[in-house]
Amino acid sequence: MFIKKIFIFIPQFLLLLLIQVNATPTKDIYEWDVAELSFESSLSSHNPYMNIQADKPSLLVVVFRNNNQSFTKEIRISGFWDGGKTWKVRFAPPVEGEWYWKSESVDPAMNGQSGHFNCLAYPEKDKKANPTRHGFIYVNKQSPGAGRYFVYADGTPFLWIGDTWWNWTKKNITLGSFKKLADDRASKGFTIGQLFFAGNGWTEQSSLLDSTYNHPDLEAIHRAESFIRYANKKGITVWIHPWWMRRDMAEKISREQIERWWIYTINRLGAYNVIWVLAGEYNMFDYGGYGQEFINKLGTLVKRNDPYKRIVSMHNTPPGWGGGDDAPQWSTADIFHNQTWLDYNQSQPGHGKWRNMMVPVIVKDAYQKTPPKPIVITETWYEFIEGDAPAWDIRYGAWSAILSGAAGHTYGGGHVWRAYLPESFQKHNDPWPLDTTFSNNTLNYPGARSISFMAHFLQKMEWWKMEPHSELISGNPSSFCSAIPDKLYLIYLPYGGSVKVNLQLLPSSRVNYEWYDLTTSKKVNTGVKDNTSVCMFQPPEDYPGILGTKDYLLVIRINN
Repeated sequence: MFIKKIFIFIPQFLLLLLIQVNATPTKDIYEWDVAELSFESSLSSHNPYMNIQADKPSLLVVVFRNNNQSFTKEIRISGFWDGGKTWKVRFAPPVEGEWYWKSESVDPAMNGQSGHFNCLAYPEKDKKANPTRHGFIYVNKQSPGAGRYFVYADGTPFLWIGDTWWNWTKKNITLGSFKKLADDRASKGFTIGQLFFAGNGWTEQSSLLDSTYNHPDLEAIHRAESFIRYANKKGITVWIHPWWMRRDMAEKISREQIERWWIYTINRLGAYNVIWVLAGEYNMFDYGGYGQEFINKLGTLVKRNDPYKRIVSMHNTPPGWGGGDDAPQWSTADIFHNQTWLDYNQSQPGHGKWRNMMVPVIVKDAYQKTPPKPIVITETWYEFIEGDAPAWDIRYGAWSAILSGAAGHTYGGGHVWRAYLPESFQKHNDPWPLDTTFSNNTLNYPGARSISFMAHFLQKMEWWKMEPHSELISGNPSSFCSAIPDKLYLIYLPYGGSVKVNLQLLPSSRVNYEWYDLTTSKKVNTGVKDNTSVCMFQPPEDYPGILGTKDYLLVIRINN
């Protein structure tokens, strides 16, 4: 879904547009920003939310058409109830030009309203300042690399560097605290925030439906939406997670209730830069009581109701982990890979040393499946407190995933994953080794800084053109090599040590190399080496010159 664009350079002063029905004159808006239409219903209903059904259209639909000849299809956007008699429609225009809209409703007060507005293209400098202005996230369908990585709607490659924001929809968290989180993660190069927008959060404090799952908490929803808008403003796409699976959940929450909240979530959030995740901690054999047949039906429902057809996947529960004990699934690739609703594979290896070491094994397995679909690690060993997990393990999970073919990687750590904040203090009676004070800046743990280095480092090169080539290296326990064979090689050595690299197919007689000490995130050595077909590279420091080990990144650049 790539949109061909013509860029018009104008001053940047137009941000979020709120278009009121019958308001004149209308204002300009930029591509992929959010236009919001507000309507007042004449119908009386105690709880319009309960009228949502999977097989029936919304009470309000607005049809958008464009005069741009390169984009002729109409876009139908369903409205959502926002309290009282207020209904709203949110729309993100995917192309520039004049947009015309008209409402459809069985409610006479909301039927037949119409209007128009002009949409402008963002200048390139503004897209660079905020990547979400490139549009929504899709799977790359162009060769080479079709099915291997993500792109924005205009075809710009998207590198998934995620952060677990699970519980940040808790009702007592302030926008100010969230801004500090988003500001920090944006500056570190993170591009994804994984957020609950859950009908059933971890506690009542983070649930956006009441205990009957029939009444939306509009105040809490508005707060969560302000977080999503701010994250988008900082260039971060938000991973939306409407349901958290629990054992025997089907005994308390019906399939109809799950579908209703999903449709409502899509209608509310569909104009923001978000991606959909069907469920979290899902045991793909059963667990919560919802078998694969229902999940496949739900995936199809989500696809059908999203007018933008953005990417959909699932957050798994791994073997030996609570609800995953009887479900040997390390990623969605084990069960759902061939389902048409599943656009990319996710994996949660879980927490702890041996699970962390499974990361490259899981990635390689998913990478080899056909048809090719991107694989990302969406939850790995948290950096719970400084030193647990050690930053080495954080780097191992991230670099081994990327160089084994992953399209991205998610970090989690500190107070962030639990949304543990002064205004949202909760006593923890579980075994997680979480810091119990607020004296440490957990946003800046060593592992988080290492992830930031990786994000900025990869964004400076054509990472999307690289493919795993473990067969090119030998003489080291590491097998992590990704390359553009005639141009660039990245080799991750988690234990340091020398390594042999097969360069016999290169046309160049000399190669440039760089060594990066990943414990400090700094370049520590550079050089030029004659190409002798199989070249030996020795790290700047090694035993017995230093005791213990260091992990290194070796970069080989070819000058043709």
